[in-house]
Amino acid sequence: MRFLVAIYSLNTLINCKDFIESAVLMTPNYSQVYENDFDLNKAIEFSKENAIEPIISINRIFMENELDEIKSFIFKYQKYSFLVSDLGVIEIFKELNLMDHVIYDSSTMVCNSLDLSYYSKLGLSATSMSNEIPIQDVIKGYNDTKADIMYQVFGRKLMFYSKRRLVKCYEDYRDIKLNRNNLFIKEEKREEHMPIIENDNGYFVYRSYFVSLLDEMKSLSFLKYAYFESLTLKDEELYQVLKAYKENNGDLLGKLNLDIKDGFAYLDTIHVKEKIINEKN
Repeated sequence: MRFLVAIYSLNTLINCKDFIESAVLMTPNYSQVYENDFDLNKAIEFSKENAIEPIISINRIFMENELDEIKSFIFKYQKYSFLVSDLGVIEIFKELNLMDHVIYDSSTMVCNSLDLSYYSKLGLSATSMSNEIPIQDVIKGYNDTKADIMYQVFGRKLMFYSKRRLVKCYEDYRDIKLNRNNLFIKEEKREEHMPIIENDNGYFVYRSYFVSLLDEMKSLSFLKYAYFESLTLKDEELYQVLKAYKENNGDLLGKLNLDIKDGFAYLDTIHVKEKIINEKN
């Protein structure tokens, strides 16, 4: 198992290098969320100098007129691995005979053993399983297929992604300007404040809490990549999170006073829905 950490700035990579084994480099223009001043080449060189595996993120959804550009980008960095979410982009890797350079991350789409089996047969480096299914389904997926799996073990989980810039649409409609530094959305009948990020690539909503599967890491030891999403964490917080996981130290994690839950690790939402329906009837 390798610690795969989302990296949005070179400073984060430098400050947390002691516990990063693989780094997902969130590149402007190609990643869902990014920092405009992120220098991909410097991040790659620093990774190589510190025995960190650089993985280039091209995890947004692309339009038809962008495919030639993304093909040129892939070809330029073809000796590295990539994190990919768009099946159309995977076809480019197939054309270039680079399928073993791809970690396929569809967020919530790979939910069972048959899904996992299909994608693993494509020759991918790894496939991410959904972060909203019970952990036993992830374990069963591995036991049935022995596939190489990436799975999120810490951080905020992406709930919603739209290429539409919904905040800008709202601003235009109401003729207002919002502070983009601390946006969140709150549903009428829930208390959670869910962070929002909007950029040129679209609109992203994340869960209000940080998921943590520290207590489940032993049962997830089969993972090829344990993914850490670093969004909204300070570098010092991320460093302590990674240290806590490396040392299996729940007390250290607790001292950060983050809003931590285990997400859907033990919750089958389909069965919960059926239970609610049955109770109403």
